[in-house]
Amino acid sequence: MTMTDAAGRARFTELVKLQTQGRRFLDRDQERKLLEEGLTRYGLTLDEAQGLLRGAAQEGDVAMEAELGASSRQLLRTLADRRNRVARDDFARAVAFYRARAGGALTDAEARRRVKRLMEELDLQPRPSGRILRTRRWYRAIDA
Repeated sequence: MTMTDAAGRARFTELVKLQTQGRRFLDRDQERKLLEEGLTRYGLTLDEAQGLLRGAAQEGDVAMEAELGASSRQLLRTLADRRNRVARDDFARAVAFYRARAGGALTDAEARRRVKRLMEELDLQPRPSGRILRTRRWYRAIDA
């Protein structure tokens, strides 16, 4: 089945709108499935499919994990001290930012896990906290 480029783009955009309807957040697996659909079924290039997906997500006010990760990485780098450590309060701010950008579609525990994964990708360490006994237990308690 061949279709014109414009018709393929329009149908892919409608598919994305359908898939994102009622959602506030698309994780990486969902993004990848939609992009694969655009490439295989609608004959789009990767750049075209990404652009249409991004546009439809923005129009529907749906957060995408890939883009959310990029802005969260920058925030974590900014919050880290000179020794690449993130304080517990700053970690909590990054989690709140992540949840807010995801439109509240994630639980606090999910957002904590995702921010912890981002910290690990960036090779950032948790800063010990506590008044007498300074530990990183707060960070280790987050399920990986």
